[in-house]
Amino acid sequence: MNRTRTAWAILAGAATLSALSACAPAEPTEARGPQAIVGWSNGGDELIVYVGTCHGDPDATVVEDDETVTVTVESTLHDPGDSCQDSLRVALDTQLGDRTVIDGVTGETPPGIEG
Repeated sequence: MNRTRTAWAILAGAATLSALSACAPAEPTEARGPQAIVGWSNGGDELIVYVGTCHGDPDATVVEDDETVTVTVESTLHDPGDSCQDSLRVALDTQLGDRTVIDGVTGETPPGIEG
């Protein structure tokens, strides 16, 4: 009987440790840093830019030349369970015109959003 009771105590302890370690996050649930643009729209002398963060206080830097407008957004990525996006207005020195918008994080052209 004593061996059985000891075995059950060991199993219960192992199960408790396993359950507790599963509850602890492996990585922080928030991280501030560069975030890829998930969409944008042309507002003439400004861009409306969307990123996949939720209430992440996004901030953008813009580099403009004759052919491109490169936008790099930094924001706080909260727990991936959040299902909203942040948007921000990015002022341009001149109208966007025919220039290409580039995501400074990915180096690619992000998808445009009509409307």
